[in-house]
Amino acid sequence: MGPGIVLIIIGAVFAFALKAESDWLNTRVLGLILMLGGAAFIWRSRARRREVVTRETDGPGGTTEERTIVERQVD
Repeated sequence: MGPGIVLIIIGAVFAFALKAESDWLNTRVLGLILMLGGAAFIWRSRARRREVVTRETDGPGGTTEERTIVERQVD
């Protein structure tokens, strides 16, 4: 999550604080792109993957089905 916050801060500096002008580089657009990338990085790092594991066992009364929900954090 740390790199995402750094990208947002750098993007904010480019978008709002830097007043440099160039013909080939728009600093506001670059700042917005960096901020969106940082937000996506944070969102992606907090995403969780959900898996459903199904096991079939042959019990005394016939076949039984057991379902287990496993949540894993994606790093």
